[in-house]
Amino acid sequence: MGKAVAVAASCARTPLEGVRDALRERIGDDRFAVWFGDASWAATAAEGKTTIVIRAGGGVTHEWLRRTFKADVDAAVRAVCGARGLVAWEPAAAVPPPAGDSPSTPTTPQPRRSRTMAITVRGSAGPGLAVVGSETTAGATPHPPLRRQARGLAEFVTGPSNRMAVAAIEIAATRPGEISPLLIYGPSGVGKTHLLEGACGRVRELHPGIEAVYLSAEQFTTAFLQSLHGGGLPGFRRTCRSAELLVIDDLQFFVGKRATLQELQQTIDALQRQGRQVVLGCDRELDALPDLGSDLLTRLRGGMTARLLPPDYDTRQGIVAAICRARGLELPDDVVHHVATHMTRHARELFGAVNRLEATSHMLGVPVTIDLAREALADLVRSSGRSMRLADIERAVCTAFGIEQGGLQSSRRSRAVSHPRMLAMFLARKHTRAALAEIGGYFGRRSHSTVVAAQKTVAGWLATKTPIVLAEAAWDVDEAIRRVEDVLRAT
Repeated sequence: MGKAVAVAASCARTPLEGVRDALRERIGDDRFAVWFGDASWAATAAEGKTTIVIRAGGGVTHEWLRRTFKADVDAAVRAVCGARGLVAWEPAAAVPPPAGDSPSTPTTPQPRRSRTMAITVRGSAGPGLAVVGSETTAGATPHPPLRRQARGLAEFVTGPSNRMAVAAIEIAATRPGEISPLLIYGPSGVGKTHLLEGACGRVRELHPGIEAVYLSAEQFTTAFLQSLHGGGLPGFRRTCRSAELLVIDDLQFFVGKRATLQELQQTIDALQRQGRQVVLGCDRELDALPDLGSDLLTRLRGGMTARLLPPDYDTRQGIVAAICRARGLELPDDVVHHVATHMTRHARELFGAVNRLEATSHMLGVPVTIDLAREALADLVRSSGRSMRLADIERAVCTAFGIEQGGLQSSRRSRAVSHPRMLAMFLARKHTRAALAEIGGYFGRRSHSTVVAAQKTVAGWLATKTPIVLAEAAWDVDEAIRRVEDVLRAT
């Protein structure tokens, strides 16, 4: 039913927009952004037929994209345009490779977007940026397009929500290898990348001459595949396995990539044997990533895991104050309180709010007051405090515990489904204004009395600390609820 509604909504728009939305739903937002974010799209109509033209990649990359995503694209076009829909694949305009790149062409293309840049800190040089796998030497000039100053630990605002993670990073930087591997995890926007970048800078500060390599999981994957098919595997391994500190962000990106997971595991093993430090970042805890494989999970659990929670009020207040200090911007205390009180989901909201206030003040030529702040931030406050929907609760529970979408609406009664369904009903009563009958109808056409019973059952679990079964594993109910609410805050 959900997909049918999505397709119907797409058809109300232009065919091109509908096809893009349908493809995004089939392959996921992340894969769509990586592989089709820079593609050029067009739609032509002739003789009663609509042709969707996709210009993406070039050469082998173009062929790989067409071969890999052809079935998904064809299905999206059929869903939106029907039998009269056609697809035409065309290569995008060629982009010359950077000087010094290997002339060999990999059989698996490099994604066109990367959320995080690779940071290599070498010797006494300042924080530089380089592409992992390149044969740069100490002090080499980094690639100009990638130049960016890494953030340090001094700028990270510490509070109850992140104190353990900050302490773990300090130990890893002060005594590299002692708590390796270290995993920092938490929802989007709570400061994981900032902490990982800070680890590199802190290690360099404390141990001049140390070599540290920072990568996103996507970059590690791409560099590994390119080196594997281009003959540069020894150089790639030398770069990663000779580092005194290896930092990799977005660990969840490795799920489903068997060859890359094996390479990562062997890299961690090699560094562990040498007493080197590995730091990883992830948007969820290890129990939610069984597809990483038992061998790798065992190694990660043998180190240390530290959780980052969404910032509490005092931390949010400190973040706003730190942003203002960095920009030389003065905000009255009541304005800082207003921002910290209403922007509650993650730190990026706080940056956005300060950006809005600074721009509004500059545009009007007046200082920021509480009245101006209330007016300028009204839409952001409404967005941050938006009402939760039943679909949000369902999606958060499924995401938190790796349950297939739609599973909570099924008629199955096994504990692996019934426990998360009751948890979802409990959270729906807590976070939405939906009536009992509406909640019961949404979660598998159940009666309102079923919802009341579910609410009492979960309350009983909380009172007696009874473990519950979620995703075929036993969970502490407090931790399970906290985990789902983390996902809700991050969306």
